[in-house]
Amino acid sequence: MQFFRITVAVFMMAFFGLASVHADEARPDVRIVIDISGSMKETDPENLRRPALNLLTELLPDDARAGVWTFGRYVNMLVPLDEVDQAWRSKARGASAEITSVGLNTNLVGALEKALYETSPDSGYEQTVILLTDGRIDMDKTQGDPASVINAAERQRLINSVLPKYMENRVRIHTLALSDAADTAMLQQIAMETDGLALKAHTADDLMPAFLKAFDRAVPAEQVPLKGNTFQIDGSVREFTALIFRAPTSTPTVLISPSGKRYGQASLGEDTRWHHDLNFDLITIDQPEAGEWNVEADLAPDSRVQVLSDLKLNVTGLPGSLFSGVPVQLEMALENEGELVTEPTLLQLTDVTLQVTAPDGRTGSKLLSDPENLPPDGIFRETLSRLTQPGEYRLEINAEGRTFQRRQVLTATLAEPLRVEVNKDVEQQVVNIRVYSESDMVDTALSRVISRIASPDGSSVIYSMEFSEESSAWQIALRPDKGPGQYDVMLNIRGVSSSGMTFKSKPENILVSFPLVADASVDEPPVSAPLTEQVQVEVPAESAPEELAEPEADQSEAPAATGAEVPVEDPPALPAADESPVPDLASKYAEQEQEEESDSGVAWWVYVLLAVANLGLLGGLAWWWFARRGRAKKNAVDETDEDIGVGPLDDADLDGGDFDSFDDDTEEEINAAPEPKIPTSMGGDADMGSPPEAPSAADDIAPDLDDGGDDWGEFDLPDDDKKD
Repeated sequence: MQFFRITVAVFMMAFFGLASVHADEARPDVRIVIDISGSMKETDPENLRRPALNLLTELLPDDARAGVWTFGRYVNMLVPLDEVDQAWRSKARGASAEITSVGLNTNLVGALEKALYETSPDSGYEQTVILLTDGRIDMDKTQGDPASVINAAERQRLINSVLPKYMENRVRIHTLALSDAADTAMLQQIAMETDGLALKAHTADDLMPAFLKAFDRAVPAEQVPLKGNTFQIDGSVREFTALIFRAPTSTPTVLISPSGKRYGQASLGEDTRWHHDLNFDLITIDQPEAGEWNVEADLAPDSRVQVLSDLKLNVTGLPGSLFSGVPVQLEMALENEGELVTEPTLLQLTDVTLQVTAPDGRTGSKLLSDPENLPPDGIFRETLSRLTQPGEYRLEINAEGRTFQRRQVLTATLAEPLRVEVNKDVEQQVVNIRVYSESDMVDTALSRVISRIASPDGSSVIYSMEFSEESSAWQIALRPDKGPGQYDVMLNIRGVSSSGMTFKSKPENILVSFPLVADASVDEPPVSAPLTEQVQVEVPAESAPEELAEPEADQSEAPAATGAEVPVEDPPALPAADESPVPDLASKYAEQEQEEESDSGVAWWVYVLLAVANLGLLGGLAWWWFARRGRAKKNAVDETDEDIGVGPLDDADLDGGDFDSFDDDTEEEINAAPEPKIPTSMGGDADMGSPPEAPSAADDIAPDLDDGGDDWGEFDLPDDDKKD
């Protein structure tokens, strides 16, 4: 696994070339909303919410604004919203002792409503709510039954009133679900509506790391790498804060300066603040010595060192909520006193690196900087495409120089509000594909699903899938209209939430091989395929009956109505399994020997002629195959070789193509009749990719080698009526 590095010489800061001044970054406004309902006794038995609140309290910078609310049946402002200073921190530490688990209900909507206090779209702050809960809306005695009158009314108030105010006032909500009993679908939708994170702490021990991930998005912190038990502090650092998580067997934490001075909890100076809690120490040192510092402690994961300095690594472009197949455009730049560093002689000494960790733990990394090809504006850009795996993505961007280092670690979550279900019907020779909404917050009337079906003969058809009220899903029936072989179904989704937020998604392809054959899974329940997984139904080519030979394409009979299927004649029934002929291998082998004996007397020149004819035939077939393959791939984006180390992800298909490639000569367009008018708020919708081959499971986190990434183009179907 390769690691990205950034090298910048601090001693050359005097020669920095500075670009135009960036707009001043908004100060953070963080509202922490904590569930204190009775169920928290089981999900957080050690009440780790208290040290987690203390941790965030100590990490908040002095220029921030913050407040704390708790909720059970009623909502209480535990720490009033105010400017953060030592007095506010002292008040918050004292109030954390009041966090209990005594609430009778879960007034989640009321808590979010109260947390809107003094928010506005022009507040001058970067406004964020961090919501921790282990349950669901529960305002009566039904234990959170969503069908009860009171709970249903509260849910509608959340959708119709509260969330639109968050969107209007530009307030993000990072949700943190503690326990499997939480309404994760609702929490994911709340986060998605406001471009927040949807995090889950599976145990109470996961609570503090999850709080940190949300905090890092609310208050991005400049860090230096902690390598083993050492870290480097350069001369530009005015202050550092070391967050040291201790292992249970660790000795008391001690920091050792480059000159050998020891800092411990019992020996603090005027330049040091030390907060000791259940399993961590938070040490802040003003005007620290430059050089290598050491930590004496048995470090646990998530330890870090934050710095306050005029030299920063600025990272933009990563949303809180990701969607399947939607490219992410990252921009990374060094800043000195808020201005971009653009001097080529300095950027040549800079190595910029990016490391991405997928939800399943796989990691890809890439060197972004190239001394021979420097960005003239000082901004390093990278596109991440085909992020498709649900869960948390961790991005680490590093800047490393001869005398200093900078680091940013950010989290984003991918949680699809829709799921794809694929069912095959062997008897009818049809595969039913349905797209379901996972949440009642998706507006099915305005949302839209488009499918593109590539057939074995190289042609393709585009459908606008219909929404069925009966099945509560967008659906299409796939049949072997163009004969036996593999069909490639690509979906492109444009969703609209009940509160008006739009999202787009490109699930991975669904591969189906016809004719379908019965197997052990036929009698099992339908397989539900997440948007991120490939669903492939295969049958050996030799099993295909001759009756299903590929028919001639007749484009004049292409259906004009939008719909779930292409009407074709029902295919002939497959022969029963017990009727399949059993080959007599012994007699077949005997016949083969007789043929070989009869051929032994043929003149040698006959064999030569046969060989030449066979070579000519094979050459013609090869020419035809490559020509056809070239036409199928003519719109695919060529991969380029770059310096990238991707470990197990090096076979990733980094670009999925786009909908613009659907207008080739082998394509049919099946439009709605009439085509429904899409609201103008949905303009600029995404195009669906068209890779010539199905991407592998390693596609999820590979950085895109093409600077442009996926060209999503226009979402609406092409206007031309071109047919085959």
